[in-house]
Amino acid sequence: MKINRWIEKTALSEEFLRGRMCFIAGPRQVGKTTTVKSFLSAAGQEKHYYNWDSPLIKKRFALNPYFFIEDLPSEIKNPWVALDEIHKYPKWKNILKGYYDEWGDKIRFVVTGSARLDLFRKSGDSLLGRYFLFRMLPLGPREVAGLAVDAQNTWFPGQPLQVIPTASAKIGGAIEALLHLAGYPEPFSAGTQNFCNRWRGQHISLILGEDLRDLTKIEHIQKLETLLYLLPERVGAPLSLNSLTKPLAAAFGSIRLWLEALKMVYLIFSISPWANAVSRSILKEEKYYFWDWGMAEGPGTRFENFMAVQLARMISFWNELGHEPYKLYYLRTKDGREVDFVIADRKKPKMLIEVKEGDVSLSGNLAYFQKKLGVDLAVQVVLKKNVCIQKDRGLYIMGADRFFSMVV
Repeated sequence: MKINRWIEKTALSEEFLRGRMCFIAGPRQVGKTTTVKSFLSAAGQEKHYYNWDSPLIKKRFALNPYFFIEDLPSEIKNPWVALDEIHKYPKWKNILKGYYDEWGDKIRFVVTGSARLDLFRKSGDSLLGRYFLFRMLPLGPREVAGLAVDAQNTWFPGQPLQVIPTASAKIGGAIEALLHLAGYPEPFSAGTQNFCNRWRGQHISLILGEDLRDLTKIEHIQKLETLLYLLPERVGAPLSLNSLTKPLAAAFGSIRLWLEALKMVYLIFSISPWANAVSRSILKEEKYYFWDWGMAEGPGTRFENFMAVQLARMISFWNELGHEPYKLYYLRTKDGREVDFVIADRKKPKMLIEVKEGDVSLSGNLAYFQKKLGVDLAVQVVLKKNVCIQKDRGLYIMGADRFFSMVV
């Protein structure tokens, strides 16, 4: 099953790169290599892909650091060269700096990798000003439905929401399939829950067994794995690290370190509380979600986790297009008032999202915080298809199919 990934419209577009190198990071097995290879093949440049895990590529580099120049046909102007996993090579930044400084005006470089690229990129700034980073995240409904993206005319917070009369049936079907399976191309394309379960077990073992051991000095991998399997029942709620010290027989500081390690290797991500101008708001405890929403327990929690991933995708896309630097938060006060998600820029909330799997009665908290914070748009997203009820100005109850028919 061929799924066209939207990242091709940004990360692999000269319009957005403007001569810089393209870095693509993201979870393991999310489709980075497949997408880049497909892009090169469509351009007739499939031979310009180089995997630095390959002994042949390592040998060619040892004999000639500029080995890829030998493969570039003279008739192609500004050819693409894809360097996969080059960040595993010693002094890779200096190598890339040399490539770019000498050939950047003639060759368009693409560098792909997972957790290591994201981590190692941050250490030092020898490549500063020479690349743009893009993140490739799990599949979204519009990608699965085969709907193209118009990067120039994409809706983003602050613009009026153009409410459409009906939802796309393709998007409704895509949401059902994604919730049932996963947002990673291989298990999604396989289409069966049994394969998805087997894939998920191997995926986690691979990351814990290789990436974590390579990237961290954590010795208690078994306890970290136990922490991973304690998280599903805590998805969607502010996480008290103190509540985990007893079951893990570990100190607060160790648990915090382990959570950061799980984030680093793209198994989980967290969102912080929004506290500006909200009295008695929670200030510290973060909420944690899985990039693979199939890890979440129960249909309601899985739907909320799915929405968290999709909103993170949307924000990443908007930011890469050069809009305001948006970020995802949640809102909760000490007396229990809560909204699941807040999309905000540096100054103020732009959009509130409440997630209710089957409840089409309006959340009082959503209406309350919309008025209190002066937010133009607040949406309660439900699973029921083709629902769109306007309760007040900028306040909606909306089916997920309707919601994703309007926004990326």
